[in-house]
Amino acid sequence: MPEGLSRVRVELVRATAVAMSLFHLWVGMFGTIEASMLRLVHVSFGLGLLFLIDLGAAPAGGGTRAQRRNLLGRLGTAACIAVLLVSLGYMFWNYREISGERFPYVSGLSSVEIILGLGVVFLVIEASRRTMGWPMALIAIAFLVYPFIGPWLPGVLHHGGSSLETVIDGLVYTTDGIFGIAIGISATFIVLFIIFGAFLEMSGFGEFMLDLAKGVAGTRRGGPAKMTILASGLVGTITGSAVANVVTVGAFTIPLMKRTGYSKDFAGAVEAAGSTGSQFMPPVMGAQAFIMVQFTGVPYGQIALYSLVPALLYYIGLWINLDFEARRLGIKGLARDELGPWKQTVLERMHLALPLVLLMVLLALDRSPMYAAVWSLVALVVVASLRRKTRFNAGRLLEALKRGAEVSLPVVAASAVAGIIVLSVTLTGLGDRFTQMTIDLSHGNLLFALILTMLASLVLGMGLPTIPAYLVQVGLIVPALVKMGLGLVTAHLFVIYFSCLSMITPPVAIAAYAAAGISGGDPFRTGFIAAKLAAVGFIIPFAFAFNDGLLLMGDALHVAQSVIAALLSVFGLAFAMQGFLFTHARWWERAGALVAALLLVSGRTMPEIVGALLLVVLYAWQWYRARAR
Repeated sequence: MPEGLSRVRVELVRATAVAMSLFHLWVGMFGTIEASMLRLVHVSFGLGLLFLIDLGAAPAGGGTRAQRRNLLGRLGTAACIAVLLVSLGYMFWNYREISGERFPYVSGLSSVEIILGLGVVFLVIEASRRTMGWPMALIAIAFLVYPFIGPWLPGVLHHGGSSLETVIDGLVYTTDGIFGIAIGISATFIVLFIIFGAFLEMSGFGEFMLDLAKGVAGTRRGGPAKMTILASGLVGTITGSAVANVVTVGAFTIPLMKRTGYSKDFAGAVEAAGSTGSQFMPPVMGAQAFIMVQFTGVPYGQIALYSLVPALLYYIGLWINLDFEARRLGIKGLARDELGPWKQTVLERMHLALPLVLLMVLLALDRSPMYAAVWSLVALVVVASLRRKTRFNAGRLLEALKRGAEVSLPVVAASAVAGIIVLSVTLTGLGDRFTQMTIDLSHGNLLFALILTMLASLVLGMGLPTIPAYLVQVGLIVPALVKMGLGLVTAHLFVIYFSCLSMITPPVAIAAYAAAGISGGDPFRTGFIAAKLAAVGFIIPFAFAFNDGLLLMGDALHVAQSVIAALLSVFGLAFAMQGFLFTHARWWERAGALVAALLLVSGRTMPEIVGALLLVVLYAWQWYRARAR
């Protein structure tokens, strides 16, 4: 690309990104726009910005073949921009007719409208391929084709079939498909929190969190690993993405862990496990929590409260696992002179935590997430101005606005492509048939149904971001769990947890692959170790499914008993996984610890007492063996 055109493209990208962020902040503050128009503008900004960025992404050079491939790529991107301008331009021009005057699925579509609708579908799938890779695009194509081939499919997949006009009508010209609930949540809640996160990052909040974690855990036994999970959990409140968290935090923490004695596979696993937990750690909980608000009708603040204890148990479990591992390997913490001037950094940036406190207060007061995000961002800009190092000048403001829009692009693509999946499930009736199949396979047994749900969540989440993995299950699996007696909120949380944990579950563990890329370790082994470290995360959803005290439901005594039993269970499970407490454990000690851990999360008083007593006996026996040596 000529230098003059390249400069124009860069400025156009900057202007588009800043305009996208300003538009959403304006909507968040004043809200004076129709929902359908907001979704249309959101998709147009997102896809337009993505293709503009990609237009100059491929570098020139590398030989004739590389240059030819580069040219073809740019021509393809230019064609996507042309299709975008024509297809979405038509929708803007005819917005009143499309959104208000015609009757969906009744008023016929012209041949031109069907072709333009196909163009929109193509753009969405191509955007998902460019931001999330081929797995997401192939899944979207499969769900797109499914309504047409249903009459020839066997068993639960069989249905009567749909016409091209019906499918395109639902996908593009209604709010049932691409412009449905998922993109609506992305356009209102998610993008504002992403912009807020970009402002936090530009203010230096990430450095504040890293130094705080360094000071709290750095000098303890296995300090670098413990510091990693603290930093990942704290910084994850900004990114809301396991992979983004691995890349940002892991670039610093993984080399530090390797330098202090951890293997490269273990170092990558710690970062992957810590970053994965940030997706269900309040107050932000990643984008999926906003979607859950729409499907359950439960206020966001209440959902964050329900998730608090399970999320804390997850990180406590990681901490105990790392402590046992450090004790087994004899890894000590960092020397105080290796920590650097962390106290000074924390004191200089402590004021940046005030907007996050405001965010939590506003959510607790049942203010809308849009209101909370916008005014917390305003508070951040005001508070950051108190110190020169954190103050926003015009350049940093524009860069934060640009960064927020660019980071939101994978979420826009994921939310839009999720609409294809949701419409396919509802249009074909697959959700109802899958619900009945789940009930039949489990023979009405809730525990077996939950095990099936766990396996389905982990499989559906392989290679997928959390949002589409969760959305697929909202229509397929959640109704079955609710029909079998599980609470609506509990069912959604159960699915969300395993959709998140699929990020570190082999063989396709995206967060583990990202961590292995930094550590230089083996991706599969990194994922296996991460899943082992995060074993408590695979138990907690079953625990709160049968014991609502872990979701802070019920009276104070019930909640206290549930939390204490769960803490003991986390300890027992860590002992079973690591095989070390005071000395190396024998196989029957590890088996006994595992049994105790399972009894302690049964939700019944007598098994919990038995589990606690068994754990006390094993603890005393380990101490005796270590002393005898």
